[in-house]
Amino acid sequence: MPYSAARSPANCIDCMAWGILNGRRCAACTLWRNKHRGDEQPCAGCGRSALLRNRHCRLCWNQARTEARANGGLPGRAIASHFLDQVGAFHQLFFAGMFNSRGASTTPPRVHDRRGAPRKPPPEPARHPPIRWIQLRLLDARRDFTRFDAATDADPDNPWLKWAIYVAHQLGEAHGWRRHTHDDVRRALTVVLSRHTAGDVIRYSELFPAVRALDISVERVAEVLAEMGVLNDDRRPSFETWLERKLDGLADGIGAETEHWVRVLHQGGPRAMAREPDTVRTHLNNVQPTLMTWSQRYDHLREVTREDVLAVLDDLTGSRRIQLLISLRSLFAFCKKTGKIFRNPTRGIKVGQQPYRLAQPLALDDIDQAVRAATTPAARLVLMLAAVHAARPGAIRTLLLEDVDLGNRRLTIAGRSRPIDDFSHQILLEWLDHRRTRWPSTANPHLLINQMSAHGTGPVSTIHFAKTRLRGQAATLERLRVDRQLEEALTHGPDPLHLAAVFGLDPKTAIRYAENARALLSTMVEEQDPTSRDEPKGPNTL
Repeated sequence: MPYSAARSPANCIDCMAWGILNGRRCAACTLWRNKHRGDEQPCAGCGRSALLRNRHCRLCWNQARTEARANGGLPGRAIASHFLDQVGAFHQLFFAGMFNSRGASTTPPRVHDRRGAPRKPPPEPARHPPIRWIQLRLLDARRDFTRFDAATDADPDNPWLKWAIYVAHQLGEAHGWRRHTHDDVRRALTVVLSRHTAGDVIRYSELFPAVRALDISVERVAEVLAEMGVLNDDRRPSFETWLERKLDGLADGIGAETEHWVRVLHQGGPRAMAREPDTVRTHLNNVQPTLMTWSQRYDHLREVTREDVLAVLDDLTGSRRIQLLISLRSLFAFCKKTGKIFRNPTRGIKVGQQPYRLAQPLALDDIDQAVRAATTPAARLVLMLAAVHAARPGAIRTLLLEDVDLGNRRLTIAGRSRPIDDFSHQILLEWLDHRRTRWPSTANPHLLINQMSAHGTGPVSTIHFAKTRLRGQAATLERLRVDRQLEEALTHGPDPLHLAAVFGLDPKTAIRYAENARALLSTMVEEQDPTSRDEPKGPNTL
């Protein structure tokens, strides 16, 4: 057994085997205690107090196998049991790991061409079972799959189970599932489909506790059941829980109209497009405290006057005032459009221009610290895309493999093609090599994947960027993106047309970056010539 510097050799307290142990016992004795549970009793062979099988401890069983081998017999359990009575007070000690649980064998071990056990043959092709008639349920009772007993409840000949196993095999081959994922999904399908009949529907709330009890991914099993059309996803969306919590405490007339407004923003309407979930949450978070205050005086939004809106806005300044006014204007405009109020109290109140702060370039120390923090290929890829190509996190998540053209040295980000420099080329090659080695069978078309998304076809979650070790740094992904665009404006001049062509910026955004760069350049000139500040500008200048 190889020597480990972290652990010193020791004796197993049960079989006294010598070796590198993970604890007080060797691995074989640990399995022995898990299999032969009960109280320790005196051994009939050596007299030691231990867990017994047929009145003998594991040390005596090893001695019986040794004597059976010395007498020309196989050290199997049946033959070794004949030598248990011959075991005396003396034993041949051994090193940990010398004996396996199955004993020796005269058959040479099977050698496979690849690492691991041989893969199971693919299941036979199966189709949707034919349905002639459906027996409707008398009672829609919920099923408890956690009580499944493999010995009595398993039915491998169920046509629905055979079809599910074939569908799981097809999905696994298409999405690059690993072997253990195939086996886990097959175990879970056996539990939930062994007694399945035509017309049955499996609820997600019934599936989740049974599959999680087996320590199996629920998403993969639900994907197979959804492909078969037998899954009822009865989970309540998190948006509904959040909306109910936010509307709690509002007056009935105010809460009902606010809920209608939020749902149209979230789902869209006949003449309204659905907004991003973050935009919907921001709008309601802006108006919720104000609506809570008005609910103490009014029963409906039609009672709110212009003076009430101005009184709320007078207590706020800056961006908070602007954001609240924008959300209130959206709410009252919707209520006026749907005929819930007679007049819009926010009409004529100007939002005003929000002053933008002057963005400053990042310090070299902050950039160096972010580079040192990017220690994984994924972190270096994300850092390169943000700092060199000014890509937003959303654009990085949706980047596809087909967007990377290494032969022509072109990279397409958010629909805009740009050249790949030598540094970006090196980082991309490093990540693609790591991606191919880590997930060789994945069918995910996205460039950036992780352990969760490699088994599917969707992008990584937004939480994935928090695991790239760039969170908490002064040079965040957003600041790196802004610094790259600002550096382009400072290097090639504050030309908004050039910025819009290089990064695909909106005209207003390009103009804002150009004005920011122009202000920074004028500040640099003044710092280089400090005497220009004290020069008199006219005869009346003091």
